[in-house]
Order: sequence, then C-alpha cells, then structure tokens
Amino acid sequence: MIIEGSISVKAALLNNKRKVYAIHMIKKEGKDFDFILKKAAEKHVRTDFVSREKLESMVTGKTHGGIYAEVSGRMNDRIRSGDVLYLDGIEDPFNVGYIMRTAYALGLKNIILSPRDYNMLEGQILKSSAGAFDMMNVKVSTDPVKDIRYLKAMGYHAYALYRGEGSTDLFDTEFADKAVFVLGGEKRGINAELLKVCDEYLHITYASNFRNALNACGAADVVITMLYNQRRKLIADNIAG
Repeated sequence: MIIEGSISVKAALLNNKRKVYAIHMIKKEGKDFDFILKKAAEKHVRTDFVSREKLESMVTGKTHGGIYAEVSGRMNDRIRSGDVLYLDGIEDPFNVGYIMRTAYALGLKNIILSPRDYNMLEGQILKSSAGAFDMMNVKVSTDPVKDIRYLKAMGYHAYALYRGEGSTDLFDTEFADKAVFVLGGEKRGINAELLKVCDEYLHITYASNFRNALNACGAADVVITMLYNQRRKLIADNIAG
C-alpha cells in the first residue's frame, strides 16, 4: 500500500508496526527529508528520487509534501498495560485518525477497532492521526465481546458511553485504576451485546439544552480529556521516568 507525507513516512520508519519497502521523493532539502534518508539507510530501505509527475500519479491527496512510501499493512497488536479505548462501529478513517491523535497526545496508547479490513484505509488513518496510528497499540478485534470480557478478567472496569437508563454523569465519575471505554458512532450507537458486558454506563452532561448527540470525535475528546485529567500525574511520572 501507499502512504504519503513526511509525518506518515517517519512514523512508519520509526515505530516498526509495518514493513517499509521503498521511499520515493521529489529531490528537495530540509530536515525532514534528511532525517528520513538517514533512517532509511540505517534500516536498509530503498530510497529514490522521482519526478513530480510520477509522484502525483501514485498518491491520492494534495498534501503529500513531495514524498510517499510503499509499505505493508500494519501489524495487529496485542493490548498492553494502560487504559483502553474501544471504537464500536466508528470506521471513518478521518474520525478514527483524529481520535487516535488526541488519545496518543494525552497518554492513552491502546485502541481496539471493530472487525473490518482496514487495509485500504490505513494511509488515511495514518495521515489524519499525524502518525499516531503507528505509535499506538492497535488491535482490530474479531470478537469485541470476548475481548472486553478478557479485559474485565484482567481487572479492567468497562465503561460504555451511553445516554440511557442507569447512566451516570461522566464528569462526576472517578475512573477505576484500569479502565476500558466503549464508544459507538452517533447514529448506530453501541452494539447491544457489547453494552451488556460493560460494568457502567456514562453520559456527557451538557451545559446547554442541546438535544443532539456529539459526534464520535467530540465524545472521544471529552472522555480522553477527562481520563487524562485523572491520570496526568501518573502519565507525567512515566514520561519523566
């Protein structure tokens, strides 16, 4: 597959989540290009210079910045220690990428995605996430209910962002030490079987009489920010250590 832009190419080179077969660029100078050439040489990745016409025939966007790479699909990670975000039915590559960008920036490094073949979307996710897609632990689940049950068996408390009977205010919630958050899309919501295995339902209380749901990115931003606010000392200690 093709990924484009220096941020995406650097993320692929540095994080070992996929194979980088070759890098092609318009000949130009700059720190990003020098860094990519250096890292590519260290990893024995072929690089070459191409014409603008050749490059633009291979990429799909207009923000390629003069560089693209041929890469493999991304490896499927296992979830490691730390909080987890599960995106149920949120598959738009730009939404997924924006959520990953916020999550990684604020210290959340585990993402589970709904069952789907993401190969044709990976370039867009990598680009919209500003490279975070290849910096995080990302698992495409084949059985989300089983995966949430497994996390619960490992001591995680499962929260569903669900505005329904029995839900409590997100802003009044002290999160468990190990938490997994399940978010659904604004149209379909969370799968009913998945809701059943969650321990607690949370809703976002609005400061106005707004009657509509937040979109996936907006809701995720609120959850991730609240989580960061409660975890920030631990995250700061981990960064310092």
